[in-house]
Amino acid sequence: MDKEETLKFIDRQIALEHKIIEIVRENVEKLGNVFVKDLLLAVSTDSQKHAALLKSLRKAVEGPAPFISERERNKIAKGIEAHIKMEEQAVETYAELTERSKDEKVKTIASMIREDEIRHHALLKELHKVVIEPETLTEDMIWDTIWKDNPWHGSPGG
Repeated sequence: MDKEETLKFIDRQIALEHKIIEIVRENVEKLGNVFVKDLLLAVSTDSQKHAALLKSLRKAVEGPAPFISERERNKIAKGIEAHIKMEEQAVETYAELTERSKDEKVKTIASMIREDEIRHHALLKELHKVVIEPETLTEDMIWDTIWKDNPWHGSPGG
């Protein structure tokens, strides 16, 4: 699939996600069962997330992502590391709730949330590895770019 086909595909998927959101909104407006309503709204929320991710993907396909500065990288990395730890704790908490509860509704929701937390945990670890590290523009990289091929190395005439 070439770039233009990929962009068209992404656009179609964004439109599909928005249609899902609209259908859910129409179906839950007057729904009395809170459990079913919240499950449908969770699907809609996932569709909103998918649309946002697809929009970001579209920008990435269109052109290179801007570099992340060292300061931004450090701040984001700390936040991601803390988030990874919280996701680990959430996975354990929801597993315990799933195992200990006798209520099937509680088990269903706790299990669904646990699966989301497992995906979040994996995504955050991958994000740190794949995006944060390579996208960081360090001061050393800047100096290397400026002076590496310069025959004068900062002084007049060498």
